[in-house]
Amino acid sequence: MHEIRVSSPEAGHCVIEASGELDMTATGELSAAVRVVDRQQATWIVVDLDAVTLIDSSAVKELVDAHHAAAGQGQILIVRNPQPIVARVLRVTGVAPLLGIAPKDHTGTVYGGRPDNGDHG
Repeated sequence: MHEIRVSSPEAGHCVIEASGELDMTATGELSAAVRVVDRQQATWIVVDLDAVTLIDSSAVKELVDAHHAAAGQGQILIVRNPQPIVARVLRVTGVAPLLGIAPKDHTGTVYGGRPDNGDHG
């Protein structure tokens, strides 16, 4: 079961919130949400995946297609707040950089982060 909601645009951006399992049963809904945002003239489209518990290849493809469709309209689509398992799927499939998700280094920290070395003085 899943749900996709679109917020009203604020300050040039709009948030698409998804929840539940994004699999082949959700095919078309994300694209429809992006089309709604297109009509609202938001510059930034933020897809919030905080409440998504599973994502499969059909939903990954839809995110990539939505990103390209938004770019064709002069908009920027990014993904925010993916759960660890969702972020892993996006990284393994190679689409994380396209969707604005930072890669992780071998220590598991986000590049550019400063791992705590215990020296606080």
